[in-house]
Amino acid sequence: MKTKQGLQEEYDKYVAVNKEDGDYSMGVINAGERVATALGENKSPEEAIEALTEGDGDELTGYMAGAAIQAVCHFHERGEELRIAWNSRYKVPVEQKGIVNPALAVLNDDGSLGHDIQPV
Repeated sequence: MKTKQGLQEEYDKYVAVNKEDGDYSMGVINAGERVATALGENKSPEEAIEALTEGDGDELTGYMAGAAIQAVCHFHERGEELRIAWNSRYKVPVEQKGIVNPALAVLNDDGSLGHDIQPV
């Protein structure tokens, strides 16, 4: 992943630590790499989000998808664009800080994000 300036070492450590955790953590890393690659190819954040489900992405849990997006938002130079696009899927206002993890969200009957749920 092409990281924000000064974050390459932190990203390398993130990958190294999570490689040791096995397939679940590697699934998060691989999904994040797919999203980052799409962003690096100048795809829109919405198109990059779709990359989550490419390849082995159909095996991602909601928590894994949220964790992958959170990592890309933190490390990638286009992370803020991605955060806004991702959170908008859950009707979170642009000015709201944090990143929604869909495994931690409660939906109202109308499909909107529960008022007591905040992005992490």
